Amino acid sequence: MTIETIQTDNVDNPVYSVVVPIRDRCGAMLRNCLRSIELQTIKPAELIVVDYGSTPENHEKLLEMLPPCTVYRYETDEPWNLSAARNIGLRRTHAKHSCVLDADLLLEPRVLESTLKIHNTYAPCYVTTQVILLSPTAMSPSTIELPRDYDKLTNAPFLKRAEGWGGFTSAPTSWWYTCQGFDERMKWWGWEDVDMWKRVARAGLARNRLQSIMYSGSEVYHQYHVNVQIDAVKQRKIETYKAIATNEHYAKHTRGIIRNDENWGLWSED
Repeated sequence: MTIETIQTDNVDNPVYSVVVPIRDRCGAMLRNCLRSIELQTIKPAELIVVDYGSTPENHEKLLEMLPPCTVYRYETDEPWNLSAARNIGLRRTHAKHSCVLDADLLLEPRVLESTLKIHNTYAPCYVTTQVILLSPTAMSPSTIELPRDYDKLTNAPFLKRAEGWGGFTSAPTSWWYTCQGFDERMKWWGWEDVDMWKRVARAGLARNRLQSIMYSGSEVYHQYHVNVQIDAVKQRKIETYKAIATNEHYAKHTRGIIRNDENWGLWSED
């Protein structure tokens, strides 16, 4: 297992750090996500992409499509671990505030600006948001061309707002060190954000949802894909389903605010 660091962006004193974890995802969804970061009104922002276990071929495709950023490649055959992938990036951010962003999300242009306003108003605080689920019949991700299609996103029919979605999560960078990151025991994905929401409360930080203090141009959209948990049940992917159930157990029954040891987000190569 190795981490490969590729420095392609030198941002001095970044205003905001954005961490995007991925695995074998180098198509239209990721392009849309990255373009929406590029169009944010807050600049400069430090962008860190964590490639957690992509194939060599997909890693090369990823490098070809990325804007200026820093890439950390973690070579592994282990199951996807969203918490660990996030922590690799969060451990290496440099700005005062850092967020994690799922690669299937789209940000309207003022999301980071609005989030920083919340951080500055309610400091110290933790910010997440509900997302708007894009209907698969309204458009496919490949048809979205930012910034031209922001109006299309605003006016298109949607599935619904997803309650408690954690695909966009922001906090002071110091907080990630205080809590020592997302729980790396959790495999695949699911419940890591619920767990963090509880830990933040125990630590006494204010908790805010972006859409409850919504500024213009600050929606977050989820590009449609098959629901992984539902698919795991349909396809009888027992390992995946059991992992998500185990994550739920950790989130509901583990107390305190610290989950990992001091080596969270680090490996022997560091």
